[in-house]
Amino acid sequence: MSGSVTICMPHWQVKQLLLPCLRSIRKHSQNYDVRVVVVDNGSNDESLEWLRELDWIRLIERPDESPENWPRNVFTAWDRAIRECDTDYFITMHTDVFIKDDDWLDPFFVRMEESDNVAAVGGWKLSLGNSLYEWQKHFFGRLFSRMKGKENNSAEDLYGYFPRDYCAMYRVRPIVDNDLKFSADAEFGGGLPIMKQLWNLGYEHRMIPIPELSDHIVHIAHGSAAVAADLTLRRKSAMRKVEKRVAKLFSEPWVQELYQQNRWDRTDPAEGDY
Repeated sequence: MSGSVTICMPHWQVKQLLLPCLRSIRKHSQNYDVRVVVVDNGSNDESLEWLRELDWIRLIERPDESPENWPRNVFTAWDRAIRECDTDYFITMHTDVFIKDDDWLDPFFVRMEESDNVAAVGGWKLSLGNSLYEWQKHFFGRLFSRMKGKENNSAEDLYGYFPRDYCAMYRVRPIVDNDLKFSADAEFGGGLPIMKQLWNLGYEHRMIPIPELSDHIVHIAHGSAAVAADLTLRRKSAMRKVEKRVAKLFSEPWVQELYQQNRWDRTDPAEGDY
C-alpha cells in the first residue's frame, strides 16, 4: 500500500481542537507520505499565530472569510487546496477528528487500490459512544419511519451511504482534471456534492465499516461548533450534549498526552523532547 496524501482541514479559531488533531496526525503518520494543509478562514485569535509557527504544515490564510460564510467556506477551502496539491490522494478532514494509531490510513489504501475506478473512500457517521449501536439506531429508525409511511428526504435516503467528509480520501486527478467542486451543491454537504459529480462520471466509492474506522480515528460530530460559539447553529440543548462529549474525550489519557507532547509541533520531533 502506497501513495502520497494531502490532508486538508479548514479552520476558524478552534485551537482547542486543532492542536490535538494536528499532533495526532503528525504522531501517527510517520510511515506514510503525508503533507498537511490548514486553510484558515479569517481567524483573529492566538490560533493563527500558533499555526504560523508550524513549519511542517502548509498554511493558507483567507482573512476575508468569516463565520457568516460557514459552512460554504469549508467546501471552498477544499476546492482551493486540492488544486494546489501534488499528491495522489486528497483527504478532507474536520478539526474535530483525532487519529488513534500508526496504521490509520491502511483501510483507505486497501479499498482505494481495489480498482482505478474507485475515486473515494471513507465511512459513515462516527460517534464518541458505541459506534455500532449508533449505526443500528440510525438504520432501524429510518426503517420504522418507512414502515409508518413517513417520507425521509435525508441525503442517505435519496442517494445511499457515501464517504462523509469529516475524513474521506479522494483521488486527486478525477476531481482536478474534470474541475469538480466540493462546493457545487448548496442543498447537501457532508461529502455528497463531490460524490454526485464523481458518480455522474462513472466513478465508484468504497465504504469503511463504522466499527473498523472507529478503531483508527475519533470524530466529535459538531465539535467545532461546540467549541467555537459563533458557529453554534444548532439547538442549545444539542450543543450542550456535544460539549459534554468534548469534555469527556479531552479527559482521556491519550488526548491529554497529545496536549503535553509539543515536540510534534516541530519539524524534527526528537524522542523524549517535550
